[in-house]
Amino acid sequence: MTIVAALLILVQLLGATGAGEGALGPARAHAAAAALAALEDTTRLEEQLSTFESHQIVDKAMNPLETYALLHETLGLLLDTALATLRHATAATTPSTSILAEAAGLSEQLSNLLFAQAKAPLFFWHGPKWMALSKLRHLVGSGEWHQELKELSGSAAPTPQQLLGGEGEGKGAESSSPVQGKVPAIAVAVDDVLCGAGRSCDLLAHLHWAVAAAEKAFPGNEPAVNLVLLGSSDDVLRGVGATLRAADVPRNVFVSLVLPEKLWQLESEDPNGAVMPAKEAEQFVATALKKLGRKAFDLVLLPYAAFKKQHWPGTRKLLESKSWTYGVYSDVPTAAVAKKLLLERTPKPVAWASPDDLLRPAPQDAVQEARAAGIACISVPRSNQGPLGLESLYYRRAGLLAESSSATAAQLRWAWKRGLAGTLRPWSSMQLATLGDEPAATATAILAAASDAVAQAQGDGAASKSVVETAIRGGVSVLKATKASQEPPSSLPEVEGARPSAPRLTTSALSGLSEQAATYKSNNYVIYRENFFDDETFAAIKAETQRLWRSNDLEVNCNLDGKNRLGGYILDHTRRDTSLYRLIYGNEPFRAWVSTVNGEGPMWPSDFPIELREYGRDSKGMQCHPDLQMYKIAKKDAEFAFTVDNDSRCNVTFFDASGKKHLVQTKANSMMMVRANAATHCVSTTEGGTRSILKFIYVGDYRKSNEFWYYTGNECGADNPNGMMIAQRRAERNRDEAQGGLEL
Repeated sequence: MTIVAALLILVQLLGATGAGEGALGPARAHAAAAALAALEDTTRLEEQLSTFESHQIVDKAMNPLETYALLHETLGLLLDTALATLRHATAATTPSTSILAEAAGLSEQLSNLLFAQAKAPLFFWHGPKWMALSKLRHLVGSGEWHQELKELSGSAAPTPQQLLGGEGEGKGAESSSPVQGKVPAIAVAVDDVLCGAGRSCDLLAHLHWAVAAAEKAFPGNEPAVNLVLLGSSDDVLRGVGATLRAADVPRNVFVSLVLPEKLWQLESEDPNGAVMPAKEAEQFVATALKKLGRKAFDLVLLPYAAFKKQHWPGTRKLLESKSWTYGVYSDVPTAAVAKKLLLERTPKPVAWASPDDLLRPAPQDAVQEARAAGIACISVPRSNQGPLGLESLYYRRAGLLAESSSATAAQLRWAWKRGLAGTLRPWSSMQLATLGDEPAATATAILAAASDAVAQAQGDGAASKSVVETAIRGGVSVLKATKASQEPPSSLPEVEGARPSAPRLTTSALSGLSEQAATYKSNNYVIYRENFFDDETFAAIKAETQRLWRSNDLEVNCNLDGKNRLGGYILDHTRRDTSLYRLIYGNEPFRAWVSTVNGEGPMWPSDFPIELREYGRDSKGMQCHPDLQMYKIAKKDAEFAFTVDNDSRCNVTFFDASGKKHLVQTKANSMMMVRANAATHCVSTTEGGTRSILKFIYVGDYRKSNEFWYYTGNECGADNPNGMMIAQRRAERNRDEAQGGLEL
């Protein structure tokens, strides 16, 4: 898309709202400031995720490949924030054609990740992270576009009237009390991320502040606070139990437990037809009560999975047999889904708790439907370290953030204004401030318009209600209308502080791409290329694989036998410039090569970990097979075997589209790409040598196939043969390195 075409889109949107080009100036200045604030937020959220994951792995609190369930919500917020960065930046000023094409491609990847994450958690976030966040910082955090945004953001802060347009009297959400039944209007939510592992989250202070806030906001009502347990680790439950037994705990504390989605991953049934996850849920609640020293919870919140067709019979039987007061904890995208999930349900839930913030607000029509049926609605912000910089900026522009109040207080006020109970997410550095005053109509109108635009709650055809919404939706439209470039870039982003330079491919690997695509198709979607990565990149890959054999960053693959195939999954919980995720998944020329040769649209690093594997001296190879389809769309699911070294006689055989047999002796620095459910291929015996490879996946659609989750379980005991062989090799390599270091 050209800059002229981008401007035409904005002109059309301006015409639809009756606003002039001059009126858009303040909104563009605001969008520039918002883009830079959101960019900073992505760094903060990435660091938060990395730190928590690293603690879990280093402390051996859980299996390294099972942290995804705890990262799910914050990861969704990170992706939403990255996408908001692009949309606000494009709303502020249209960059050059080449930069805009890269931004459109990144926008497509982020949107696809979020769409898939709504269906199922992202399993291993490091592949998408290295590609998406490095590119975002390259596009918006440096260069000409960044400089333009900085200059625009330095303009005078727009007034609420300038952001709304017209007379500045936009209509926000209907003001209504969020109090429904016995569920308090304010909640304090604790989780494993910041209130676990012995970390203090000042829970008692937050409970008292919440009660005081409820007294001010709803005078005349008996003040109470809902303590929502999002985390259920031993540390969290012990800390909560101690707080509830404290002499000065507030009198009216309502305690809610959120059941984890993983309880409903079991599929087996007992002879009476009761689904096993319901029994797991019953035991989970009983265990939590015992650890807390309580007889019952005031509210048990069940995840969306509990209401799926295959699980609902068991869930319903459990609810009918227990005296639980229950609710739903889930995203509900529309009123139609709310009706099906919340209203047409027997027994009926008394509450609906939803992840809810400016970037992904609970739909107002769904809130109204639930409230009309007598169901209490609870807003649960996804950020557990307080509102993001982007949200705080919007609260300030809307007039909700005064000197005497905090962004957290503004967040509460906005939730109440929409008819939801508000929630505090405590963290140790939080400065509790006064609640502030009831927001004006202009404030809620700005927030409603912004959230509609950023979250695209209204669809492309809906009319904009304000100038700020026009600007943001214009940025969204420009990104959608721009064709993402699939050509290998002429210049490459450098990862901050990274040495060596950005990873690259050889000139020969990128030559004749149309011919390579034709070969790939005629081979029944398999291609083999030698001399693939440039010298610097390949040397870094080889050095890193040698380090991994000595390191605990290699997680044993329990499905390998240690003889025919030795190896494990590569972890990435400590940031390293030599990370294979940077060198392969953060490699933009490689991504462009995959996309072009595969020929089915843009391809991106998958959310499945890279595997380091060796066919040892006694290996019998691997039987003939087509690659398993791990993702929903087979033609957008490609698996790779990159040969790091090979001193064996091990050959790879494959059969092309005509049935002809091909035999390849894979060399060091060679790449083989195979599409899922396509060419049958085999690996021969090594005949006394060894062959080391890296296995990984690229995708064009992050939605999972039914088989995906069967390959994510990785629990094995100390007697696992592959684990024993890796431990032995690790000890030998470290001993050899230590002895070599002592030589004079």
